[in-house]
Amino acid sequence: MVAFPNRIRGIRLFRKRSSNMRLTRVTGEMAMTQFMSRLGLAHDRLTSATFVLAQFCLFVIVFAYSYETVSRYFFSAPTWWSNEIVPYALCAATFLALPKVTRDGGHIAITFVLESLSPRGLRVANTLIALLSAAVCILVAWICLQANIQQFVREEMLVRVKPIPKIWVSVWLTYGFFSAGLHFLRLAIPRSATAQHA
Repeated sequence: MVAFPNRIRGIRLFRKRSSNMRLTRVTGEMAMTQFMSRLGLAHDRLTSATFVLAQFCLFVIVFAYSYETVSRYFFSAPTWWSNEIVPYALCAATFLALPKVTRDGGHIAITFVLESLSPRGLRVANTLIALLSAAVCILVAWICLQANIQQFVREEMLVRVKPIPKIWVSVWLTYGFFSAGLHFLRLAIPRSATAQHA
């Protein structure tokens, strides 16, 4: 008859342990979700900051062309730096803006096939498209990174009036494709697991 209270105590202890394990698992999942949300928020802030830099690059392009036009045709004093800066700024602006365009869904899309799908089919198709796009962007970013490393190691220069290291221009491609790839991955994951963008 003594074994009966012991059995009850054992059941209570087992239930308590099970409850603690469930609580630990739930707490762990909440911590992971919170961590992923913070990463998503940091990524969104970086994306917004680099978009501001892209806008500044466009300002530099307009200023350089305007200055060159006035200087060349009104004062007969063409500059050497205008034609140098504009292509660099255009490259940087394009790939600094790419992540925000990706995040906002600003890419050109032909949607007549997607619009004919059921809601479930549309979700599946959007997820597959986002995953495929992420894979392509991250693969291109990897190829660009390999080129960046080679350019840095070999100290490769752009042959212009004032030569500059190639990596100063090509590094923006790596950033743009990698960040866009992360945004596509986040699009493929349910919204609850990622931070809402600003």
